[in-house]
Amino acid sequence: MNTMGFERIRVLRHLFGGSTDTSYAAMEGKASNWQSEAELRSILHALQEHELADYPLDALSLAVIDTETTGFYPNQDHLLSIGAVQLDVPNQEGHPTFHTYVKLPRNQLIPDVVTELTGITEETVKDAPDLGSALQAFLQFVGDRILVAHHAAHDIRFLNVGLRKSWGVELNHHILDTGKIAMILHDFKKYPSLDVLLSLYGVVTSDRHTALGDAMMTAKVMMIQLALLQEKGLTKLGQLWEWLVVLEHERKL
Repeated sequence: MNTMGFERIRVLRHLFGGSTDTSYAAMEGKASNWQSEAELRSILHALQEHELADYPLDALSLAVIDTETTGFYPNQDHLLSIGAVQLDVPNQEGHPTFHTYVKLPRNQLIPDVVTELTGITEETVKDAPDLGSALQAFLQFVGDRILVAHHAAHDIRFLNVGLRKSWGVELNHHILDTGKIAMILHDFKKYPSLDVLLSLYGVVTSDRHTALGDAMMTAKVMMIQLALLQEKGLTKLGQLWEWLVVLEHERKL
């Protein structure tokens, strides 16, 4: 693919996280809301060249991830733990899992409210791997799988800040967000919380507000959503991305 094609895919990666329509033509019909139809056709053509647009949703290799942090601001707060579940869609059982705590920088403390929510204390992370080692182990686990998270922007921001500090790199993975997918599937007027989706789909809550616990529950949510998407007629990854891009711009998420 030429350089322009790669750039368009990079832009589309930045935009998705949520989606919205079953055909290229349907998406093009909404293009006037946010860009010219000609440019949209160019982006979709780049996707087709990349051969990901036609990838079946029922054959995806995913890694569902979650993080716990000391706060909301990655340039001043810190990762405390990382959890992940390998979700190779055709394999319904035995999904491998990953979890690590992350050692805090010297003289950093965990706010009481975070300890109350997550159970993580300074003692918990005292002998944990440092940031660089934890992220290296995480990347080895997820490989080149598509990353899935609920409220993915939070997790991805913290992971990328950590990767830049430790290794001078950023994630180059495709990202899917279960909250935005839920807005395609259901009549949510605003982004739903994970607790709302767990209740909606009848997923038993276990180890809530732990990185691995939340990743495992989000994986169950994703499996249900993939089945619902296919019932809706969305069977290819490119179709899902189309819906997500339109949702992103219509809702200004």
